[in-house]
Amino acid sequence: MAKCPKCGYSLKIWDVKAECPKCGVNIPNYDWENRLEQDSIKAEAAFAKLNNTLARLKYAFVGTKLRIARIPISVLPLFSFLLPLGTLSVSLPFMGDKDYTVNIITIIMNVFMKFDIGGMFGFATSDITGEAGMSFLLALVTLLLSMATLIVSLFFLIFNYKNLHSLGLFFTNLFGAIFMAASGYFYADFMDTMLSSTVTAVKDGGVAFGLFIGVALFLASSITNLCVAKSEVNLPEGVTENKTAKEKSSAVIE
Repeated sequence: MAKCPKCGYSLKIWDVKAECPKCGVNIPNYDWENRLEQDSIKAEAAFAKLNNTLARLKYAFVGTKLRIARIPISVLPLFSFLLPLGTLSVSLPFMGDKDYTVNIITIIMNVFMKFDIGGMFGFATSDITGEAGMSFLLALVTLLLSMATLIVSLFFLIFNYKNLHSLGLFFTNLFGAIFMAASGYFYADFMDTMLSSTVTAVKDGGVAFGLFIGVALFLASSITNLCVAKSEVNLPEGVTENKTAKEKSSAVIE
């Protein structure tokens, strides 16, 4: 319920006049000069905050040559998922010989679009192909985790202006490289197991060059973003950097 700004009287729903029924002051015009000044101060503070944010945003993306370079470097690992990550040659009854190039497109088309996820788990838990199937399933999961870290890293890239020394991009790209390398290891283990087993469906295959390029790009992005996080920040005059939680606590104590 609204109150009179002068006497504090609680206005009722039937108090529709501009004057306070208790003290008679004109509520809309009461102390208008002071309220106008307060509104002006708030507007200036909001504009200063917006200007500060835009300046940090600009610096985060194009403030230095290193920060400019890290934008394409951080995005490049995405294209490695379109490259050949592995090869697979199979020979199946009534279907003949088939050769596959494994990348994110073929995985989506053959695993997710065909809704054959249940078959993947059946392959991994089978008494005959269980060991190889588990390796293949782990290769798929770690590859998808690698792509997930890339998506998370793009979030850190966009919101890096909030903390110009953030190590988020360094860690996400490092984990991306680790997951992609693990995917290659599990896929190679899958191929070795299948080629040495009595199951003759798989004829040939292995890790392709795209996976090595992907690991290299993730590592290059991780190193670049580490250098950016450790670099000195020279914001324009009048622009302040966001304080960390530790710095804010110290300021309160002081």
